Amino acid sequence: MDTTARTERRAIWLSASLAATGVLVLAALALAQPVPENLSLWLLLAAAYVALDFSSVEVNERVRVSSSAMVGFAAAVIFGRESGMLAVTAMAALAAVHPDDVLHRRWRRPAANLGVLVVSAAAAMAVFSPFLPEGELRVADLPLLALGAAIAAIAFDWIGFRLVRFATRFLYPDHDLVPWSRQIVNHLALSVLAAFGALLGAAYDLVGSVVLPLMAVTFLVGQGAFSSYARLREAHFATVAGFVKAIEALDRHTKGHTDRVVHFVQITASRLGLEPEQQVLLRWAASVHDVGKVAVPGDLLRTAEQPGGQETAGVEERMRTVDDLLRRVDFLAPIMDVVTGARRLSGAAAEPVETRILAAADAFDGMTATRSHRRAVTQAQAFEALRGASEVFGTDVVGALIGAIEDRREVYGLPDEDSAAEVDRLIRERSIRA
Repeated sequence: MDTTARTERRAIWLSASLAATGVLVLAALALAQPVPENLSLWLLLAAAYVALDFSSVEVNERVRVSSSAMVGFAAAVIFGRESGMLAVTAMAALAAVHPDDVLHRRWRRPAANLGVLVVSAAAAMAVFSPFLPEGELRVADLPLLALGAAIAAIAFDWIGFRLVRFATRFLYPDHDLVPWSRQIVNHLALSVLAAFGALLGAAYDLVGSVVLPLMAVTFLVGQGAFSSYARLREAHFATVAGFVKAIEALDRHTKGHTDRVVHFVQITASRLGLEPEQQVLLRWAASVHDVGKVAVPGDLLRTAEQPGGQETAGVEERMRTVDDLLRRVDFLAPIMDVVTGARRLSGAAAEPVETRILAAADAFDGMTATRSHRRAVTQAQAFEALRGASEVFGTDVVGALIGAIEDRREVYGLPDEDSAAEVDRLIRERSIRA
């Protein structure tokens, strides 16, 4: 059986198992707790939960958030210990099936989501239930409710991540997710939303249905804040992507070089366990590290001859000018700091790890890719050169880059010295004809 067929069978088994687990948990809760008495209110809150969850936005690499957590914890307080676990877990189950899944007739993803969401929600409510008052809610209970919701939100996040990580490793043993502990900002955001939700639920209990409009507005404001951030993030990335396209249009060799450098920095950063934000920053820095070429004449970039000292100095000066201009743009400043830092790298001890990773990745591709005026070297020679420059790039970065490439069994550069000699001869002939 080939790898694709094996992965397909494992995916079917995994999705079915997770779905069955979710159904069993729901059934157990349905036996343990009664259906919420105010069913119309539950339906209203469930609709809000599902709508907000379907409107989740990406705020970080592969991380999506919404304000649905506020709705869930508000419902937990409103329906209390008697039926709160069932009420919230059922809401999570409804959010497992996205409209896109129905449109494209997908069943494996919603089946897996059902298990992950139901188990995570049930666990979070189990953590939160002891913080709910046994009798009538009092104002003095509010701090404890907020604290309990924040803790339960972390439990929801942690268990959900562990289930997703298990599924990922089960299907793709060589692939891993960013460590849960490195997503602290997202955990804090979810905890704050959960605490607000618990307080909104308490307000409903204390004041009555008159606060429902306030709850709705709060839910929408929270979602709007995420949406605004996501749109701004997308606009920033679109701007960076525009620079990349401009560079590629100038030099046909640049696209392949940029793609490889992006790959090298990603696998190196992942092996070193960098924060998600650092990895995103590195990816975009690698994408635009040659942005200064927009100020370099195209003929000079495409020349078949090795640029002279004066020409090289002129190219570097033009690129520095572009870099300095772009650094004045607020959202580009951190990206350009990495780019310029990588170009001016002087010593590993005092340099940020991001600049050292980008510099090492760029140097490795520079050695293993043939250009119009020079040949590539073999991968073994490039590795040896990197190790020789460990004082500049850092032994940690050099080791991570080489180790990541070797683990993936990727090969770059020329295969042997005979090939290198032949490429040298062809380059000299082309230079003479030119």
